[in-house]
Amino acid sequence: MNSQLIDADKQLVTVFSHYYSVQLTREEQPVTLHLMPNYEMLLAFNFGPGIPISLGDADYIIGQTAVLGPLQKRMTYELPAGADLIVVNFTLDGFYRLLGVSMQQLRAGDLHDPDVLLNNTCFRDLWERLAHTPQLTDRIDLLNDYILTFIAPFDAVSESLMESLPYFRDAAVDPVKALAQTQQVSPRSIQLRFQTHLGYSAKELTRFIRFRKVLGFLTQHYPPTPDWLDLVLRFGYHDHSHLIKDFNYYLGMTPRRFLKQLVQGSICISQAGRFY
Repeated sequence: MNSQLIDADKQLVTVFSHYYSVQLTREEQPVTLHLMPNYEMLLAFNFGPGIPISLGDADYIIGQTAVLGPLQKRMTYELPAGADLIVVNFTLDGFYRLLGVSMQQLRAGDLHDPDVLLNNTCFRDLWERLAHTPQLTDRIDLLNDYILTFIAPFDAVSESLMESLPYFRDAAVDPVKALAQTQQVSPRSIQLRFQTHLGYSAKELTRFIRFRKVLGFLTQHYPPTPDWLDLVLRFGYHDHSHLIKDFNYYLGMTPRRFLKQLVQGSICISQAGRFY
C-alpha cells in the first residue's frame, strides 16, 4: 500500500490541512482501516473500485466523489485491490467557504454527492480531469488550482472562528460566554455561527477536543497499559465511567479494545490540525 499525507499549500492553509492519497496495486490484498473522528469535513475522489465504509450504524459505498462529515464518529473503510483515492481534509470553515452550503443542511454520519449539494456537475467534471491525470503531483496541482479559483475569501467570520479556538483548550472556561463577551455578540450568535459554518455546537467541540487529547496521549505512551485513574484526572473527566462513555460515543468501543486495535496497527488518527 502506498499512502501519503500532503500538507496544504501555504495559500490554502485556512481551507484544508492536508490531502490523503492512497493506492493499492491489483495484486495487493484488501486493507481494512479505522479512521478516528476529527470533526472535520472530508471530500473524497475515488479513481478505483468502490470503497465500502461504515459510519456508526450506516454503510455506504464511495463511488467517484463523496462528501463526509463533520466526522464525529469512527469510520471503518476497506481499501480494495486497485484502490486509488485522494481525500481533502478540510479545516475550520474551509468546506463551507468552498461549497457555500450551510453545514446545518448536512447531517453528521451521512455520505453526500457534492454535485447534488450544489445542483451542478462541477465536481463530476473535476473528477474527469483528475482521472485522466495519472501523476499525483499533477492531480494535487489541479485540486489546488480549483480550490483557489472557487474558495470564498477569508472574511471576518472566518477570522473570528480561528480566534475562538484558544477558548476550547481550557475545560474550566465556558467558550460561548467568553466568546460572546470578547466579540460583543450574543451567545446565540456564537452558536449559530458554529452550526452554520462548522456543523456542530461549541459545546460539542469542547467535548471532542478533550477526547482527542486522550487519544493523542494513548497513541504516544502505549504500551505499557495506562493508568486509567491518571487519565481521568489528567483530562478532567468526572470518573472512569465518564471516560468510557466518550469512547463508546466517538468510537463505539471500550478503551481496552481501542488499545488492542492500536497495537494491531489498524487505527488511523488524523494528523493534528494546523489550528486545533
